[in-house]
Amino acid sequence: MSNNRIQVEIILGAIAIIISSILLLVVGFREPNKLGESELRQEALAIEFGAELYTDNCAECHGDRGEGKFGPPFNDTHFFTERLQEVGWAGTMEDFIVATASSGRPVSTRPEQWPGKPDSVSVWKMPAWSTEFGGPLRPDQIRAIASYIMNWAPAVTGTAQPPEVLPLPELLLADPVNRGKSTFSKAGCVACHTIEGFSTGAVGPELTNIATIAETRVDGQNAEDYIENSILNPSDFIVPECPPGPCADPSLMPATFNQSLTAQQLADLVAYLLTLK
Repeated sequence: MSNNRIQVEIILGAIAIIISSILLLVVGFREPNKLGESELRQEALAIEFGAELYTDNCAECHGDRGEGKFGPPFNDTHFFTERLQEVGWAGTMEDFIVATASSGRPVSTRPEQWPGKPDSVSVWKMPAWSTEFGGPLRPDQIRAIASYIMNWAPAVTGTAQPPEVLPLPELLLADPVNRGKSTFSKAGCVACHTIEGFSTGAVGPELTNIATIAETRVDGQNAEDYIENSILNPSDFIVPECPPGPCADPSLMPATFNQSLTAQQLADLVAYLLTLK
């Protein structure tokens, strides 16, 4: 009886091993497909994320569809087939996009074609966008923008249809604080105001703790109202001290931001400054 029981256990064990082996083989055959599907999903998500970030941060200068505006185009044959050789870049196109967007360009490589925004304080340069170089975007966000731009490559080389670009209303889905930080840079605020760890302007008041200071600046105005009014009507309240000494009266800050900023940009800029406590 004991020998029979042992034999039964051996047989059952062998059957269990066989079944387990078959299951492992089935899973193994399916795993490459799962990995491939996962990679495709991740790539699609990165492109979608990059589209939002591009529309928010890049479209103003490079065009909604990468056609070029104040800055050069991305969605064209020259960019994907000749640009790397033109600048002597030995790496990949995606790494070139990441590197350029991250650190910016101190001067335009083609100023006769793309001098920059005519009303910008930094007409001849592209600002750094990565937080690693003092910009407003994380490295993963820069990489997502690069993925989105790379998604144009098949279209301009004739192997696919141009991708659909997220419409401008989708900007509302992005983080307003992040948009406000970008606006602070693009509107030229960085040239006059210091924010610790972000900008080093030495003309106007320091804004490192503006959200806390603004709460007590003017009677009857909370921090949000004070910050917004200071942007739109900078001479209403003159800060006693600026980095060079007493602040000018009236303020040297232009009173034209009610024209140069959209209502959304103003709201985003205020939202960002309210985080500086």
